[in-house]
Parts: sequence; C-alpha cells; structure tokens
Amino acid sequence: MNTGPYVSFVTYGRNDGYTENYVARANRATSCLISRLESSGIDAELVFIEWNPPADRPLLLDLFKLPSKLRHVTVRGYIAPPEYHRQFAGSHQAGFHAAEAANSGIRRARGRFITAKASDTFFSPDVFKMIAARTLDADTMYRVDRHDIAVTDERLWDLDDDALLAALASLPSAPHAWIQQSSHWQLRELHTNACGDFTLMAAAYWDYLRGHVRDPTVLSLDIDSLVMHAAAALGVRECRWPDSCRVYKPIHGKVHSERVQQLWKPWQRRLDKFLSEKVSEESAHWARTTFNYPRRGVRGIPSVVGPSIEKNFVRPASRWAKGEKMVPTQPTDWGLRNLTLEMRTLCRADWDTVDT
Repeated sequence: MNTGPYVSFVTYGRNDGYTENYVARANRATSCLISRLESSGIDAELVFIEWNPPADRPLLLDLFKLPSKLRHVTVRGYIAPPEYHRQFAGSHQAGFHAAEAANSGIRRARGRFITAKASDTFFSPDVFKMIAARTLDADTMYRVDRHDIAVTDERLWDLDDDALLAALASLPSAPHAWIQQSSHWQLRELHTNACGDFTLMAAAYWDYLRGHVRDPTVLSLDIDSLVMHAAAALGVRECRWPDSCRVYKPIHGKVHSERVQQLWKPWQRRLDKFLSEKVSEESAHWARTTFNYPRRGVRGIPSVVGPSIEKNFVRPASRWAKGEKMVPTQPTDWGLRNLTLEMRTLCRADWDTVDT
C-alpha cells in the first residue's frame, strides 16, 4: 500500500455569494475532479481551504456532495479562521486572500507533486492521462492552457462527467496561451499566462520556495507568475503539455485579472511618453521600476493600492534570470504552519491511513 498520494490538488473558497451559482459550480468541479482521478487510477488528494468563512452562511465543506469512500482519492478540508484574514490590509473590503489560502493548502498537501487550482475549474481528459502515466519529473514544472468559456445553460452541471467535459470542450473558448514578454524586461520566456490555474511541480520545490511570495495586502498580485520564475531560478525546467490538455474556466464578471487596473498620474504619463519616444523603452522601464508606477488597484478594494508590475514582478524575475539568488520571502512558518486548523476528511482513499 502506498504511504501517500502521487499528486495533490490544492483549492480554496468561501461561501460569500461572490459570483452567481458559485456553490453549484464549485461542487460540480470538485466532484468531477475526484471522479476522473478515481477512474484514472491516480492516487491523489484534494486539499480544500475554507478561507475566512462568513459566520452567517454554511461552510462549503458542508455543502459539497461527495462519496465518503474511494480507492484512490482523499478529500480533506481545512478551515482558516477569520482572525488570520484580518491581519492583511484591505481585509475589511475583501474576504479572501488567494496567496495565503493556497499556501495553507500547499503546506498541508502530501503529494509528490502539487498544483493549486481555482475551485470552479475543470480539466480535460488528457490532463488525467498525462498524470496517470506517472512519468512526471521532479525537476520539471508542468503547464496547461486555461480556456475561458461562457456557460449560459446551468443545466450543464447536471450532466454526467463524460457529457459535461464534452460539452465544455464544444463551447467557444478564449485560450490563455503563452505570451512573449517585452524584450527589455529581460525575463525567462515562461508561460505565466493564467498559470495559477495549473502549475504542477514537485512538492520539494514548493517547500523550498515556501509557497507563494508574501503579500501583506489582500491583492495577491503576480503571485503565480513569481512562483514560476522563482522555480526556474532554482533550475526547474518548464514543460507545456499539448493543447488537448486544458483547464476550462467558466467565466464570470469578477475574474481577478479583469478587476485589476493601472493607476496613472499625469506626470507619470508625460514622463513615460517622453522616455519611451525620445530616449528608449529601456529607460521608460527603468523609471517605472524605480518610481513604482503605474501602481495598480483592484475593483472593490479601494483602500489598497498595489505596486507596479515592473517593481513587483519584473524586477525580481529579471534579476533571477541574470543569476541572482532567489531568497524566499515567506517566514519559516508559512502556510499557517503554527495554527491547528480544523480539519474534515470528506472522503478517504485506501492509501490514506493517517490524519494530518
């Protein structure tokens, strides 16, 4: 009997009515994931972090409809208390902290390989075929394109797994494919576009990196891209799986990337225009990094202003690309290590004999 899972999927959420029909979508995505892992014979676990749950609503963990016993898949839930969330700037305007929720799950995952995922995303069948082959390399991070789809008929969630995945594949989609970065950024050419939905990497590297970078605010900007570049600085290779391997994301009006906006001041626009047109793009980039502009805001969180992408992401990633040592920003007790979170085992695999 195995002593642990081959792969861990870490996801997170809270029952706050953030999007319409979220509970139904998250429940269906969860049941579909564990069903496909089970039928593929993949020893796996799903770690679900219930982050800062509202006191006046039932827990998502109590609403999920999952089997209590499976051969290959364990589902564990942890409840992160509201008092921890309140430590972050902007917590009174946003009830969620994506980076810290993910880190709490990654820290408790037991798989040889780990990826975080949104709670309402679905994987195409070929993703499971790639994992089931058990040929994952410990020094490689694996990437899959996210495809955004519009679901207008909620009866879709009532279909069985095969019919549901076929229906998702048949819908028009907008892929988040690889984007070539600006040459003056001097970055490694990694596929960071929507990488928070699938970056599968050995647990040892997640542990060395201490999960996602520390963000004292609730914004969680650039966290997933920084993980990829930090891992590459350690020598981890990137492997992009074929197009048939997809993450399907039912879109809604509150996708995080759609809520982020650049905040320009008039002098910044004038300086940026002058430098880029009269001097060089490199000088404009230097100014953006040095003077930290344009800063970024997230719709619905007006009390917090985030750093520019040049300062927050490009500067460390470019330095790592030039050989600078990557130093984790999280403390050694990252991922709420020192907190004993309430745990619930929703279903247990044959290989799983110990509660953690």
